[in-house]
Amino acid sequence: MFAGIFLWACTMAGLSCETTPNAAIIQAAYERAAPDSGVRHDKGLRIVEATCDHGVNGRFLCQVSFVSEADSDQRLYFDIVSAAQTDQGWTLTSGLCKR
Repeated sequence: MFAGIFLWACTMAGLSCETTPNAAIIQAAYERAAPDSGVRHDKGLRIVEATCDHGVNGRFLCQVSFVSEADSDQRLYFDIVSAAQTDQGWTLTSGLCKR
């Protein structure tokens, strides 16, 4: 019950209450990295699912499945990404063409 109250209060305050990244968080971090990624950024990449570990020191390893709108066969692709929560929000530190 306490977790529900905390989540409600956090949401009402307009804060990000996620403690483990999910598909939406990873998608948003990928989009924020677009200006730095140049030609490696796929504007049609869509994260379908993400499964992350429990994290160590604010860093999480996540297995993601994604599709690309540029792929006419709409194949499902997989990658491992590293995500970290910073004072500017979630960021990808490796994976999905991040070097």
